[in-house]
Amino acid sequence: MRLFTLPCLLLFNVLMVTSASAQKISGHVLSESGRPASHVTVQFKNKSNAVVTNTDGSFIIMAKRLPDTLIFSASGYEPYQVVVTEKTLKDPNFEIVLLSTRTKAPAAEVVTLGFTATDRKYDASYSRSGPPDMAKVWDAGIMPNVSVSDKKLFMLDSLPRGKDSMIYKSGLLTAGELNDFNKWKMWEDFQENEFKTYSDHWNLYPKQRYCVQLQNKDHSAVTGQLVFLTNKKTGDTVWSAVTDNTGKAELWGDMNGLKNKSGYVMATKGSQDISSPSAFANGINKMNLDIACSMSNTVDIAFAVDATGSMSDEIDFLKIELEDVIRNTFAQHPDLDLHVGSVFYRDRGDEYLSRHIDFQTDLLKVLNFIKLQRAGGGGDMPEAVDVALETALDSLRWDNEARTRILFLVLDAPPHDEAKEKMHELIQKASAKGVRIVPVVCSGADKSTEFIMRSIALATNGDYVFLTDESGVGLPHIKPTTDVFNVEFLNSLLERIIKQMVFANKCSERKEVESFKNTPLNIEKIKIFPNPTQGNITIESKKHLKEIFITDFTGKMLMRIETNEKQTKWNVNLGAYPNATYLVKYITVDDQWGAEKVVLIQ
Repeated sequence: MRLFTLPCLLLFNVLMVTSASAQKISGHVLSESGRPASHVTVQFKNKSNAVVTNTDGSFIIMAKRLPDTLIFSASGYEPYQVVVTEKTLKDPNFEIVLLSTRTKAPAAEVVTLGFTATDRKYDASYSRSGPPDMAKVWDAGIMPNVSVSDKKLFMLDSLPRGKDSMIYKSGLLTAGELNDFNKWKMWEDFQENEFKTYSDHWNLYPKQRYCVQLQNKDHSAVTGQLVFLTNKKTGDTVWSAVTDNTGKAELWGDMNGLKNKSGYVMATKGSQDISSPSAFANGINKMNLDIACSMSNTVDIAFAVDATGSMSDEIDFLKIELEDVIRNTFAQHPDLDLHVGSVFYRDRGDEYLSRHIDFQTDLLKVLNFIKLQRAGGGGDMPEAVDVALETALDSLRWDNEARTRILFLVLDAPPHDEAKEKMHELIQKASAKGVRIVPVVCSGADKSTEFIMRSIALATNGDYVFLTDESGVGLPHIKPTTDVFNVEFLNSLLERIIKQMVFANKCSERKEVESFKNTPLNIEKIKIFPNPTQGNITIESKKHLKEIFITDFTGKMLMRIETNEKQTKWNVNLGAYPNATYLVKYITVDDQWGAEKVVLIQ
């Protein structure tokens, strides 16, 4: 009897210890329609334990160790993986939203990515686990041998149009970027010609640009500082902006077209006013502050998305791309305190006008919110863009101390005409709050939409992104008014923009450790010395250069250097700028771009 009892006691003790060490995870699984998803298998990645969801979508599973990975799978749904931690145990509202299975293209389907000397073809079902050579292309962001200009039309032949035959994965949508700060003279020309009608229509005139660089006594960029442009006669604030991660702010005079004959004053707390600030054509204004270096690690990123019916051709793809961008951003910046929120909007008279989720550090909650949205309503071309901006600026709790605040505005239609005045107020509010708006313009947009979105990007020190036809997804996309642009995968492009807007030197560092902009090669092999420099540099070239610029690491132009046909050596002083890595960019006699880095350490 004792021989029998002892093994039983040992087994009982083992079970008790195992039970005590196991931790209960409970939650709910929903479909993207918001209904409970029953009969979904929930199991750990190592298959140590598995359960099936109940009719109400609920489940309880015991975890033997944390963190661990849960896999959710069922017929009719895309499989989904979630890393669960101790935080998950304490979440009373742990939910997972599963996407319905999308129809996939045949495995043999290929995409011709361009007409080049050596046409390249890639499997349409490419994912991050694809072959190594393609992974390099993905990491590079820009699609191989692809650029678009008036002289070269980029085309797709083999990719089927129509989402019924398209695979739904991240890395399919293609896009371009136009940062008009980097091509300022061209933008000025467009405003007086191609865009003049739209500028008058929207009463938006981003012409009188006043750029200012703030730094402290240690030559470090001062970020997050509010700067004012005021009317010299009345003292009224004309424009206000917050310095970005490079210590620069963009301010605007006469944005509404009303001529100010009194002049301006530029002011910020802790620095002497600039009584007659220089317009950008005459250089960048400099302000020095006697303050210590400080750098916040908080970053706020929001996505405002048009969910009207006209977005139905692309919104399912966009939801997947945005999830990829959010996940990768969290993974790439573990040192930052990232907060993500979202707004979806339609139009007046629709099922809803706007709905939002406030900033979260729990990315799963934001991803669930995005996946639950669908396109519907709308009908007329303009939509409630003003409501989207108002919700994003007023209902989301932006951190005033954040290093960077970014709002991606994803849409295919402009605001209503009757919202013009309100749009002016919201654009100024975004600038004053330091919210940098990055429009992402989709299929169906017209030139009027392009103009107002590019103007919003300029007014808020943002960037302009547009989807392109190269992916074969959605209806045709208009070609932007510019000279040339690169075609990139949308997810890589958005991740790069985020990197550029959040990167900043730590106060303990003497120089920037890396730059993120895709820069041209030094094709003329120009020499810059000394490099690193304390301020003065000499630029030498064996051949004549048509134009030379100094830019920051994002590509924003700081200085234009005069050239002539006989000159091959130039002396430049960078001492007025903060310690950083800068680019000397140039145009050759055959109109090719080149660049070389120079490090400033004072």
